[in-house]
Amino acid sequence: MSAAEVLQNVDTLCGESIVGVNVVLMVMISAATAVVFVMVVMVLMLVMFVLVLLATTATVFIVVHMLVFMVFVSVLLATTATVFIVVLMFMMFVLVLLATTVTVFIVVHMLMLMFMVFVLMLLATTATVFTVVHMLMFMVFVLVLLATTVTVFIVVHMLMLMVFVLVLLATTVTVFIVVHMLMFMVFVLVLLATTATVFIEVHMLVFVVFMVVIFAATAAVLVMVVMVLMIMMCFMLIMAVMRMIVTTAATAGICGLHGIFL
Repeated sequence: MSAAEVLQNVDTLCGESIVGVNVVLMVMISAATAVVFVMVVMVLMLVMFVLVLLATTATVFIVVHMLVFMVFVSVLLATTATVFIVVLMFMMFVLVLLATTVTVFIVVHMLMLMFMVFVLMLLATTATVFTVVHMLMFMVFVLVLLATTVTVFIVVHMLMLMVFVLVLLATTVTVFIVVHMLMFMVFVLVLLATTATVFIEVHMLVFVVFMVVIFAATAAVLVMVVMVLMIMMCFMLIMAVMRMIVTTAATAGICGLHGIFL
């Protein structure tokens, strides 16, 4: 091989080395640009996903809170209506009881007045018949009759008073027991509704904390993956630069030799 061919081969090698270095530089710049673009797109998608998830969680929490509040208001209104109805029924019962008592009292007094009129008429008739002949017997009879009438009247009045008091006490005790049972049932219902509300609130808070932990772990994993990819790309970039430096040095050396030969 002649010296001209050697010099021509050296010129060709130098040109190809420079072209190769330019191609490597372009490929490295394109790869770095693509990696940066992919990382930016991934970060934007992660931020959008977290924002959408937080908005969805907040919407569900607000809807559940409104439903729980509506249930609580409905239970409160139902309890108030129940208490109001019970009070009205108790007032009606008391009014009916008072009206019945007044009616019975009036009827009893009318019967007593009629009985007294009847007794007076009987006494007047008896006195008229036995005025002269049986004065002493009439006096004894009148005294016995009056004593018997007073005794019967007192006994009947006492029995009626005792019966009325017993009925009134039994009715009052019954109404008190019914009202107490209704109040206890209302209290139990309100307690159950409050317990269910607290349980739902705690469950929602635990679910939100669980979702936040999952999203934080996912974000950490994604950041770690991106960091590993960035480190790998840096190593690849360093290796490409080193290779370019070595190739450039070799090319510079060859081109120096070419100058010396020239």
